Amino acid sequence: MKTSVTILSILSIAFSSLTFAIENQEQRDMIESQLSNNPSELIYKNILQAYPEFAPEFLSILLKQDGIDSQKAIEAAMLAAPDKVLEIAQIARDAGVSNEDITSAALLAGIDPTQVAEASAAGVPTNTPVAPISPVSPPSAPSVGGQGGGGSGVVSPS
Repeated sequence: MKTSVTILSILSIAFSSLTFAIENQEQRDMIESQLSNNPSELIYKNILQAYPEFAPEFLSILLKQDGIDSQKAIEAAMLAAPDKVLEIAQIARDAGVSNEDITSAALLAGIDPTQVAEASAAGVPTNTPVAPISPVSPPSAPSVGGQGGGGSGVVSPS
């Protein structure tokens, strides 16, 4: 009895995962068409969640649309496919999205932003030798007093 329940469970899981797979090119074209017609945030989030294996491709379609908030689209793609974060970040960079928006999207998606942030100019090591900086000598002591001049009404002679 337990084996038949186990087999039935495995079969139901297998069939349910097959229903979410893109079955043919016609279905894929239909999805790409939906993404190309300025979809609402809810629509593209649902599509990305249903087809996480295509998140990078679908994101590139979304980023070409006017009126799409790139940060929210990147966040949705990263949430749908956290294993493809680097690929998603690169697609966003190639589409001209700022590094700040990519990093913010990663933070909002719960991903370590250091995984997707580009290295800053100061943080990139180079192999070119750098000339040593000569040490700076300490400042000399200031001169003391004017040494004379006197004058009347002076409070202190020194």
